Amino acid sequence: MKIGILGAGLTGCSLARLLVDRGHKVSLFEKNKRIGGLCISDRNEWGLLYEPCGPRIFHTCDEEVKAFVEKFSAFNGYRHYKGVIIKGRLLPFPITLRAITLLPDAAKIMKELKARPRKINQSNFETACICVFGKTLYKYFISNYTRKMWGVPPDELSAHWAPKRLMLRECNNEELFKGEWQGLPIEGYSVWLERMSRGISLQKNVNRLDAKEFDLIVSTAPIDEISGYRYGRLNYRSSKFMYAPGETWEEERYGGINLPQHPRFIRKTNFRILHRQVQAPDLIQYQQPCAVRNGEVPMYPVHTGGNEALFQKYLSYVVSLPNVCPAGRLGLFEYLDMDEAVACAMKLVPFIEKYHDVSPRQRASELNRIRRHLL
Repeated sequence: MKIGILGAGLTGCSLARLLVDRGHKVSLFEKNKRIGGLCISDRNEWGLLYEPCGPRIFHTCDEEVKAFVEKFSAFNGYRHYKGVIIKGRLLPFPITLRAITLLPDAAKIMKELKARPRKINQSNFETACICVFGKTLYKYFISNYTRKMWGVPPDELSAHWAPKRLMLRECNNEELFKGEWQGLPIEGYSVWLERMSRGISLQKNVNRLDAKEFDLIVSTAPIDEISGYRYGRLNYRSSKFMYAPGETWEEERYGGINLPQHPRFIRKTNFRILHRQVQAPDLIQYQQPCAVRNGEVPMYPVHTGGNEALFQKYLSYVVSLPNVCPAGRLGLFEYLDMDEAVACAMKLVPFIEKYHDVSPRQRASELNRIRRHLL
């Protein structure tokens, strides 16, 4: 097949490499002057590696995903530990039972934890979280963080990804990605993706393709955008990033620290620790979520019932087109971690190869199956 892939981020580059390796003729098109999307690395004036679009720690339990990504770079073996500041006190995240004893409401929290229901109430994100944490821990750790992050009340968010994102560690293991292979590419994500896409036709500063030139166009662009916003706009969140030169970092073992009670920021990251650059000063980045309004980059799909219904209308429309297939975080309107983006690309390859042999309804059904299977 002759395939054009719109968007040279992680999903686009992974798909391109996988399809080329199966003998297809693939061309990559990227609207920006560099590839990578949100998955890019730069160096500051001291030569310190960092991610300008926020921290990214690659982690996976999937051996096939691990084998694929290691073809293009060695990884640094960093294992991610994260802190959280509550009432001015630094605690581990995910929260552990041992850490709960350090909170002023420890007795009340333990009572709520003992009274948790056996079955999680999946009515919405808030009900699911309270079933996991109880009301007091939910208020401390999640409620304000969620409002800042997503820009909507927590009870408007869907519950389907709450158990995946939120954990209470009753075993007192403080490692965030417990038992998973993890790390960052030793030369950064940009070099990693450049190697992944090496030898594949690539054009930059392009945001539209002529459908007649390809058997199939795979689009990782926002699905509402490529549809001309015919049904209205889907809701995405973006972020602004600020840096704190000279600031003291609280704890060497934590690469990141959540800030649920801060009025603006949701977290801060020390890239010296993430990239294991021991002979370097700290590089601390703060993340402030914001709406997508005036040119901000859409980063995170907002999972509400209304957005999901709107996405399904867009999906039905796009798959009815003769040769367009949506993919990736923005094309499938799904919050995908990096390993999930690669796994999604792997699952999409055989689907793409049979795309013209199935009906639009079957296309939509299979794409929904793939996006839900990843959660």
